[in-house]
Amino acid sequence: MFWKFDLHSSSHIDTLLEKEDVTLKELMDEEDVLQECKAQNRKLIEFLLKAECLEDLVSFIIEEPPQDMDEKIRYK
Repeated sequence: MFWKFDLHSSSHIDTLLEKEDVTLKELMDEEDVLQECKAQNRKLIEFLLKAECLEDLVSFIIEEPPQDMDEKIRYK
């Protein structure tokens, strides 16, 4: 019987956001962060709208990554 199974799945991002000490870097490492933004995940959007997160996001955009990093990480 299908009602015995819990078919509601929470994303890994929701699990991360429940932690008090989650960082922007941890969230950005998740593969489905863009999909969760497109799906308008309220917890994720509220986290990203914090002043410190917005400052970090802007710095990621306008600052060139260090040359000594691995190229996959530099332009992730």
